[in-house]
Amino acid sequence: MEPMTRSAGEWDVVATRPYDPGDSAKGMEETVLVQGVEEEARRVYADEIAAASERGYQHVKLRCAGTDVDCWPPATGWTS
Repeated sequence: MEPMTRSAGEWDVVATRPYDPGDSAKGMEETVLVQGVEEEARRVYADEIAAASERGYQHVKLRCAGTDVDCWPPATGWTS
C-alpha cells in the first residue's frame, strides 16, 4: 500500500491513546478525529486539547499536509 499524500490545504486533528493504558510500551493507537479546512481543524483541535486528559489522550496533533503544526502536550525542552 502506498503512503497517503496530502495537499497543502488539507488539515487533520489526530489523537493518540496507548493500546494498554497501564503499559504505554505496548504502543499507541492513532485516530484521525477530523479532516478538513484549517478553520474547522483548529476549532476541533482546541476542543480536543481542552478535554484530552479526561479522554485518555496521550497526544493531540494538528497537522497540515501531513506535517505537525501544533501538539499537545507541548514540548517543554526538559530532559530527565
